[in-house]
Amino acid sequence: MKYFWIFILYSCSLVLDIQKAFGQTDTLHLYQAYYSFSNEEKAEWTAFENNWNYVEYTELKQKQKIKKLNCKNCGSFYADIYLEINASGELTSVIFKKGKICGETILNDSLIKMFEESLKTHNFNYLKNKQFIARFGHILKC
Repeated sequence: MKYFWIFILYSCSLVLDIQKAFGQTDTLHLYQAYYSFSNEEKAEWTAFENNWNYVEYTELKQKQKIKKLNCKNCGSFYADIYLEINASGELTSVIFKKGKICGETILNDSLIKMFEESLKTHNFNYLKNKQFIARFGHILKC
């Protein structure tokens, strides 16, 4: 009987971990590593996220002629991007994994290149030797 309850508890914890890994939010979402960031790393990432959302993401939306994200016209514009940051804080790898624009999968190479180029110029002081996938953009919960 004892092993039965251990098995049940283990199964429940496994299910919860899987749900946590695939959850979505309305803004930039780290799939891995965020909880392992130090306070300085979290602060630096949050500052980077805010700057990217208010400056570069706004420019991307304007270039794609998306005035506002709303449930009636366009409920999503986002990209999941793999990032590698080296020991000196430089982004050494920025790879577009997947994304959607107004519900359609992004296949436009120039748009993919815009996402990647908007990130390549950034350097980090505290985030070093990190590899993770981050979601850039927004998904509305319509």
